[in-house]
Amino acid sequence: MKASYTNHYRRGLIRLLDVLEFRSSNHAHRPVIEALALVARYAAVGNTTYYPLGEMVPVHKAMGGDWAEVVHRADKRGRRRVVRMVYEVVAFQALRDQLKCKEIWVVGADKWRNPDEDPPQDFAERREENYRELRKPLDAAVFVDELREQMTTELTLLNDGMPKLSWLDTAERKSGAIRLTPAEAQPEPKNLRRVKGEVQRRRGIVPLVDMLKEAVLRTGGLDAVTSVSGGGSLSAEVLAERLLLVIYAYGTNTGITAVASGGHGHTEDELRHVRRRYLSAESARAIAVNIANATFAARSAELWGRGSTAVASDSTHVRAYDQNLFTEWHSRYGGRGVLIYWHVEKKSPAIRSQLINCTASEVAAMVEGAMRHGTTMDVEANYTDSHGQSEIGTHRPAVRPDDQVCDRDPYPHGVGELRDRRQVSTVT
Repeated sequence: MKASYTNHYRRGLIRLLDVLEFRSSNHAHRPVIEALALVARYAAVGNTTYYPLGEMVPVHKAMGGDWAEVVHRADKRGRRRVVRMVYEVVAFQALRDQLKCKEIWVVGADKWRNPDEDPPQDFAERREENYRELRKPLDAAVFVDELREQMTTELTLLNDGMPKLSWLDTAERKSGAIRLTPAEAQPEPKNLRRVKGEVQRRRGIVPLVDMLKEAVLRTGGLDAVTSVSGGGSLSAEVLAERLLLVIYAYGTNTGITAVASGGHGHTEDELRHVRRRYLSAESARAIAVNIANATFAARSAELWGRGSTAVASDSTHVRAYDQNLFTEWHSRYGGRGVLIYWHVEKKSPAIRSQLINCTASEVAAMVEGAMRHGTTMDVEANYTDSHGQSEIGTHRPAVRPDDQVCDRDPYPHGVGELRDRRQVSTVT
């Protein structure tokens, strides 16, 4: 991390300190602000390993733990000194963590603005009314006591009920204390093995890149890709080949470097140039829309039935580098990353995908995907799981009477299958 920071990341981060003004409403996080000021003050200084002996180096919590023995080092004379580059890394990490919880905020920003500006301006004057609407007590101690009582009750019920479950076993083991008895496998349909055998006989093993190529050729999906700079000198054939390789590299997580080593005649620099100039989020969404529309148009009504008007939506947790500001811890998935929110038609084509934070409202993402999917599909109903809640949204503008959600997982066997459409609330 130190090598990457000093050779690449430092140049951009140091410039941000000249543009952005960071503040904190909490006195406990003031040392981080002072640490950033120290970093900015010594930004133009040459390659000095340590801060001067007479310099007051602010101490904050991020300097403890595993970083303590790395931030401080003894010089040639045995004096305990602060390593400048390591201190800068620790300061920026502390800034990242405090920005996420708004203990530190940015002057003039929107999402990272002063947290005091988040509530309505008259929140303090109408505190009693607002708390009554939220159904929360004014006294924080009462709220904590109620929450503690609720947690104690639920945990007691869990503790008393777990030993009575025949399909659950709890014991000390490295793989996890809780083990569920696998459900019995359902009998395989009689014709499924014959269908698999016939597909294997006719198609054999088809590489994924060939399937991608056929999808593009049959749907014209790459026709919507245009240069973000307004023009380009590449021929349509060469651009299509490089775009296919780039999409394959990202879609399979193989990476551009590995894909560039194939015998196709395109170098890694050429692929990265196409990625930067042509493949944007808008063009990728346009490609997906073209493929979905072509699938709807080519679908045989005798085999697949008439066109569907319902979609299932749910999120997928994707791991992301911890240095990314949008990376957050997800309590349900148990890891740091971001969420991709999918809208999938019941025959499996995806009509919309969105990048959201782990703490973002999935209700808003569900509504946006159903309204702005961009395909020829006429979405009349959207099904999603509510994780046991009877209502997952309270904002109800004009809605269709058949816009329903269900409280069960719409993907029991993977994305694309709907089940148990119990209508529990109307949401838009």
